[in-house]
Amino acid sequence: MNALVLVALGSLVPASPDAADASCALVQDDTKQEYEKRRAEAEGDVKKLWAVVDWCEANSLTKERRSCLRAILKLDENDKKAHELLGHIFHDGKWFTSEKKLNAYKKKEEERMAKEKGLVRYKEGWAHPDDIPYLEKGMVKLEDGTWVDPVAQKRLEEGWEQQDLTWISPEEFEKRDQGLWKCGEKWLTLEEANEYHSELGRWWTIPGDYFHLYTTLPRDVAEQALAEVERTFRDLARIYGVVPTEPLTVAVVNSADQYAVFAGGEDGVWADTDLVGASGVHGAFFAENWFNRETGKWMGAGAGYWDNSSNDTAQFGRLFTRHAAGQSFGEFADRSPKAVRKAVAAGQGQIDPEEFYGEKKVPAWFRYGAASYVERYFIDSWVGADGNPHWAREWSISNIMRRGGLDPIPTIFEMNISTDNENSDKLISEAGLLLAFILDGDCAPVKEKHGALKAALKSGKGTDKAFAELEKALEKHSDDLRMFANL
Repeated sequence: MNALVLVALGSLVPASPDAADASCALVQDDTKQEYEKRRAEAEGDVKKLWAVVDWCEANSLTKERRSCLRAILKLDENDKKAHELLGHIFHDGKWFTSEKKLNAYKKKEEERMAKEKGLVRYKEGWAHPDDIPYLEKGMVKLEDGTWVDPVAQKRLEEGWEQQDLTWISPEEFEKRDQGLWKCGEKWLTLEEANEYHSELGRWWTIPGDYFHLYTTLPRDVAEQALAEVERTFRDLARIYGVVPTEPLTVAVVNSADQYAVFAGGEDGVWADTDLVGASGVHGAFFAENWFNRETGKWMGAGAGYWDNSSNDTAQFGRLFTRHAAGQSFGEFADRSPKAVRKAVAAGQGQIDPEEFYGEKKVPAWFRYGAASYVERYFIDSWVGADGNPHWAREWSISNIMRRGGLDPIPTIFEMNISTDNENSDKLISEAGLLLAFILDGDCAPVKEKHGALKAALKSGKGTDKAFAELEKALEKHSDDLRMFANL
């Protein structure tokens, strides 16, 4: 083969890989230089930058193209096309550069809006603090704001209604409309229903706005009792600074004899509900060992009696009923959940009184004082134009004076309530006087400490210190207390 042929053939042999890479590099360098030139000329001009974007796209300069788009947004942050080409997401009037940043924004906004509405984190979502106790019980909130358990919700959906706290089906409405009352499985006249409900455990269960009344009283008297119970709510909320999320329970029986059975028990008839003897010193107490005999549910509540056989006994019944409401509210404000759970889990229906009262943060003088205030020191707005709204307070203070005058403040704080102390009922009155001074006395330092105490009870923190400070203030201003009571 001659030299000419070899030369011709050699021209057909491909260049080596290294030579090809070098050639590509030269082209890239030229393109890069051209990009830098075009970019420099377009700087600060949106229209020229868009031209560079198009040039970059034609020359497959992806990184440089994105850089130009970002430069456009620096000059015009609302350029929709630039945002879209960069893959940004428009939400809530804003552009987000990634799904991650959008989700972070949504989460932050959700928290902000929830806090503005007073909501707190609950499980996977948000809830109002007042709703959480209901949610914990698996309850459902209806459109009117009422909370019901799933069973009640189902019954409501099926058209059931309540007669007092007893559920009745649509088929039974005719009986109710005839003025009859459902008692167990029977429908009775009012007279027959009064007889049926006069026994312990077969209560009238009458709902109120703030309290549910369990009572063996005749219906007309029971409704008076419920009215008295409801009227204590405002003062009790002023005292404790907290408000129940659902109606509290109060029990009122129809005589002193029945009260003794309810508290102390009777073989084969009723289990004792009073474990510390408090019912023996007053006509109302806290029934810490009251359980529903059928369901085993703990019913612990304030309890009293209302003997309607005479005007005098009925008047005391009114006061005992108020005291019972105060005891129920005191339990709401200062629960003993561990002792109750233990008793319910054991299935024996027996509270351990040491464990129950060992959990308390509110001292006895304050709890008794609150109940005594709504019993004996409340301002009676229902006496009529010619009545004395302070009659109960004046009567109670006169009893203190008749029995030797006000005891030393530390003695009241000790609150030695027992059947062995004949001064027990007087101590209850004196504790009520302390609460009257706290609420209605014009003593700024005492009111300040009471305000701090209510804040502590609401937060659940610092109650020991808050009570100690309030007690110091009361002792320091004991002369003002005596002036307030005209002692």
